Amino acid sequence: MEANQITFDSLPKAMASLFEEVKQIKSLILDTSTKEAGDQLFTIQETGEFLHVKRQTLYSYVSKGIIPHHKRAGRLYFSKSELIDWIKTGNKRPFDVEEQAKKIISKRKRKGGSHE
Repeated sequence: MEANQITFDSLPKAMASLFEEVKQIKSLILDTSTKEAGDQLFTIQETGEFLHVKRQTLYSYVSKGIIPHHKRAGRLYFSKSELIDWIKTGNKRPFDVEEQAKKIISKRKRKGGSHE
C-alpha cells in the first residue's frame, strides 16, 4: 500500500486537509485579484491628492452624498476602485425625485413661501 493512498479511515482527515488547502488557495486568489485591480483604501488626505481637490471640497462632497466613501471609527476612507468608477460615471450621484422635492418644500417653508 502506498503512503499517499487514502483509506476509508483516513478520509475525514484527508478531506479536512483538502478543505484547508482550497481555503488557502481561494484566499491567495482573492488577495491577488484585489491587488491587481488596484483596490486600496485612501485617507481623506490621499483622496485629495488623488483627485486633486482640497480636503474641504471632499468633506462637502461627503456631506452631500456626492462621492462614494466609507466611515470607520469616525474616520473617512475612500476606495480607489470606487473613486475611479465614480469619475468614469461623471461624478453623478443617484437622483431621488421624492427626496429632492422634500428638500425644496422644506426650504420654501423655512422662507415662508408656501404654494398651498
